[in-house]
Amino acid sequence: MIKLKELYERFEFDKEDQYQVQGKTNSMMEFVKHIKNLPEELGSIQVTNSTLSFTTSADEVKFKNRFTSSNKAQVIKIIKDITNEFKKNGDPVYQYELRSFFGTLGRRTPAENNYYITMRTKGKDDFGRRMSRGDYGPLD
Repeated sequence: MIKLKELYERFEFDKEDQYQVQGKTNSMMEFVKHIKNLPEELGSIQVTNSTLSFTTSADEVKFKNRFTSSNKAQVIKIIKDITNEFKKNGDPVYQYELRSFFGTLGRRTPAENNYYITMRTKGKDDFGRRMSRGDYGPLD
């Protein structure tokens, strides 16, 4: 019989991703495990090092060409630090995602693909909804 915790912490791969790189989970530990298991041959991977809802390229850390064990350790540290910061601010992370800038339509190999990591919180989701409704005025 499967335990509820085991069901809760599974990594959900994007069905269209034949290389099983893209996906999401609600468990930081599952996400960390996935990061550790990623191939070294990635086009690039990008992660934010800020808890701001709207980030710029200055808030991003990007690794290109080789995703070494040292790079993986840096990404994992950023994920843990940001998770703790969100929690401390009362807006805990409820989902971790690894996505491709090209989606799954391009059928690129991991070495040809560029990925990004997102961490979802209720506060960030609410901000996104308010922005899309135009609550803060026009964007241009």
